[in-house]
Amino acid sequence: MIFLASSIVSSTAIYVIFRWAKNYSCRLKPLITINYLTATLLGFGFLLQFNFKPFLHFTNWMPYAISLGVLYIIMFFLIGLSSQKAGITVTTLANKLSLVFPVFFSLFWFNETVTTWKYIGLITAVLAVLLTLYKKNIRKTNLLWFILPLVIFIGSGIIDSLVKLIQASQITDSQIASFSTFVFFVAFICGVFVSFSKKETTTNLFHAPTLLLGTLLGIANFGSLYFILNALNKSRLESSLVFALNNMLIVALSATIGFFIFKEKMNRINVAGLILAFISLYILL
Repeated sequence: MIFLASSIVSSTAIYVIFRWAKNYSCRLKPLITINYLTATLLGFGFLLQFNFKPFLHFTNWMPYAISLGVLYIIMFFLIGLSSQKAGITVTTLANKLSLVFPVFFSLFWFNETVTTWKYIGLITAVLAVLLTLYKKNIRKTNLLWFILPLVIFIGSGIIDSLVKLIQASQITDSQIASFSTFVFFVAFICGVFVSFSKKETTTNLFHAPTLLLGTLLGIANFGSLYFILNALNKSRLESSLVFALNNMLIVALSATIGFFIFKEKMNRINVAGLILAFISLYILL
């Protein structure tokens, strides 16, 4: 269970750091690029001890790692923007309720048990996301407030399903380190191209808060992927249960931090959505 607990803490830290970055005027492009540089160095240094042999020959998981690396950085930009615009509670909820995708993927692809309650959990999870997005002055609310969490909900679900497929069919325990590192390296290369596409972003790389928070973000980001892969491989629990426990506790922890530290306000309908989210996650257990 240590891997599952570590995944929960590191994943929650991602949303908190993104929210802090707004207070220090950090630009998302350099912040995310530094994040993936840190995650890549952690993989090469801490896990692989600078052993490049796993990458010298083509392996079956490389195309999957490239696809996942590209999807990761796209989703990271969206999560960062949503954390600053919509708040960490709504963003976390939209992201983590996406577990309905890998849960149902596991149920059908790997022939895990399908029950009526599982279908109810899917419906209530989608409804919970919609309720948490509700605003009284809906006409005065920026459209991004609604679009970003919904896109994150769908995009994160696709990524989590891909991670489950890769973990189950493409990599072994001994390949987790090299796979995770390669994913972050691909995302870093993408980040470099995006960050240096405009001259104004180069100076932002040396902004002290950006350097610090980008490094912390990279540590948390690295841990979130590495620990969830280990939790899936070593916890001896069904994958649907691992995803449900992981996401439910991340939502709970993020909502608590958002309320007490960042003073994020929620109306009654939003609170109803949050409660329904916990009910949905419980059903999916």
